[in-house]
Amino acid sequence: MYKTRLFVLLLISGMTSMVMAATLKVGKGQAYATIASALSKARAGDVVLVTKGIYKERFVIRKPIVLRGEGAPVVDGEQKGTVIDVRSDHVVVEGFQIINSARSSLRDYCGIHVEDVSHVVIRGNKMRSNQFSIMFQNCRDSKVVGNDVESDIYEMQVMGNAVHCWKCERMYIYDNRVGHNRDGIYLEFVYNSDIGHNFVAACERYGLHFMFSHYNKYHDNHFVGSKAGVAVMYTHDVEMYNNIFEQSRGGASYGLLLKEIQRGYIHNNQFRDNTVGILMDGGVELNLQHNLFHKNGWGMRVVASSTNDTITHNNFIGNTFDVSTNGSFNGNVFDNNYWDKNSGYDLDKDGIADAPYHMLSLFSMLAEKNQTLLLFFRSFLMTLMEQSEKLLPSITPDNYVDNEPSLKPFNV
Repeated sequence: MYKTRLFVLLLISGMTSMVMAATLKVGKGQAYATIASALSKARAGDVVLVTKGIYKERFVIRKPIVLRGEGAPVVDGEQKGTVIDVRSDHVVVEGFQIINSARSSLRDYCGIHVEDVSHVVIRGNKMRSNQFSIMFQNCRDSKVVGNDVESDIYEMQVMGNAVHCWKCERMYIYDNRVGHNRDGIYLEFVYNSDIGHNFVAACERYGLHFMFSHYNKYHDNHFVGSKAGVAVMYTHDVEMYNNIFEQSRGGASYGLLLKEIQRGYIHNNQFRDNTVGILMDGGVELNLQHNLFHKNGWGMRVVASSTNDTITHNNFIGNTFDVSTNGSFNGNVFDNNYWDKNSGYDLDKDGIADAPYHMLSLFSMLAEKNQTLLLFFRSFLMTLMEQSEKLLPSITPDNYVDNEPSLKPFNV
């Protein structure tokens, strides 16, 4: 009997909450002229519906509500501070154009700032002219989905990131389009999160930059033309797959920088037209499989501090140098990859070359120690050195060898 009464009371309570949830309309000719006035009257669970127009205001959301734009209304912070500050669990902000946060080299101002809460959704907004567009601090179980983010700020000292997460767990960052910013997606101390299907282009620094962020997945993203590419630092147990890294060019530009990474699984990615496809510096127990390295200056540069890594079933096609290193033996395994420079033979027709393939060239080894030698690239001197090394190998490490090189490219 007691359980029956309790069930009825809970049912009535839920129905009452549903009945009491209201929609408060904001705009010209509506009940509320400003968003802030509607928020002050809204109750938990209400929808604040903002009609098309320009709203020059800033506000804090302290209740679990849905703030929804109809017809892409503009919220203009007039460069006076953070535009929208979320300080409640279970908040949705969607359908707005959010512009003109303040700018400072001493404080971080945001288009949308979310702190110390959970279950927040930032969806379908257009962010322009903000120092930091979307920032989460000490949050969990939240989503950043389908936003269009770009900044026209070019002064580096006041330029922020498009999506910035610090000390967060179980974040879901999907389907965002990111243009010019300092970093496109920046994660620090972020765990157990899913970052997928984002397009990031032309950032001043990194398209994706994360540090101390473990147990995350990054997949189906497209990073193009950011000045320094993508940087992954001081992290363990990360998976990166089905991403495209392309057109990051310059003296300190990489498709993907792996700095002090442990136990990473990097597979089915494409590295195209970068100065360096992957720079591996301090990578330990990394597994790289079924990736495409196409038309890069260097397919991979492996620093001597990288150890016990497995590189297998990858395609190296059209790179100036497929692999280079500044060290010798470090326990790394390069086996069963496809190398377009390999002119080996296959008498038994099993698709594997009958002789091992030494992927390091003498010129790449020398250029790794002195890059001014690149002035002699494709010169008669370089050709003579390469042919001599093939006949009498003496300088290139004999342990950088693919013992079972494929003579057919893999489907990646």
